[in-house]
Amino acid sequence: MKKFTRTSTKTLAMLIATAAPMTLTSSAIAGPEHNHAADAKAPSMDAKAKKVWDRANLATLGENAEKREVKNVRMVGTMSMPAQGITADMNILLVAEKGMALSFEIPGLGAFNQGVSGDVVWSNDIMSGPRILDEDEALVLLDQMDLYANLNWEEHYESITYKGQETVTMPDDTEIKADVLDLTSIKDQTVTTNYYDSDTGLLIRTDTLTAMAGSKIPSTSYTSDYRELEGMMFPFKTVASVGPNQQLIEFSEITVNGEVDESELELPDDIKELLED
Repeated sequence: MKKFTRTSTKTLAMLIATAAPMTLTSSAIAGPEHNHAADAKAPSMDAKAKKVWDRANLATLGENAEKREVKNVRMVGTMSMPAQGITADMNILLVAEKGMALSFEIPGLGAFNQGVSGDVVWSNDIMSGPRILDEDEALVLLDQMDLYANLNWEEHYESITYKGQETVTMPDDTEIKADVLDLTSIKDQTVTTNYYDSDTGLLIRTDTLTAMAGSKIPSTSYTSDYRELEGMMFPFKTVASVGPNQQLIEFSEITVNGEVDESELELPDDIKELLED
């Protein structure tokens, strides 16, 4: 087994912290609801972009998306990091409007846990211990709480612009013709570039900047092996690069609208202690 130094363990912890947003189908959302009343410029989307965006939402969220029928999602799989020589067991639970829980278990190293419980966003790992996440870190998880966020794009994006078509070379060397959109966030004007399969409308690649260790690092993720569950399409495989580090996320099982015990979203005792201090 590979030996981990303090530095490599810190790097590993940060990489795991970036993995959660790469597992879901929504575009990289830039922040919470925004009040446009004070803005001089209303959010905009050109006609070609709207055609691609609407088609992508129909393909991914289904024709009954407005009903918001998916209330919870449970994902079980693995996340591997070839450069670090490890594979982590991964469990993710997302419950709309209530919270989420993420757990990465690495043999011989321990667990990395993150969660949202009510209005508390927390993390607990072997490097940093239990802590309450700051605003920027918290948004990474909070943005995943709404699987239907793309239906309300005006709350998150300053503009969505059509950039034309390109050929995307996937990690398996498959070439796919894609429609390209630039999404400019309201929060900090970060531009995320999404590539949608021109045949299916599904999101196949995302280029953005990922918050990590107090800075923003270029990241690219490729999503594939989409499967339909309760009318929504989920990618069972994601290959992501954050800076020079590569992650492979593969799900063996995704369950939609299953049974959820309230205790699964409760704050851990060590997080409760932090709040009491």
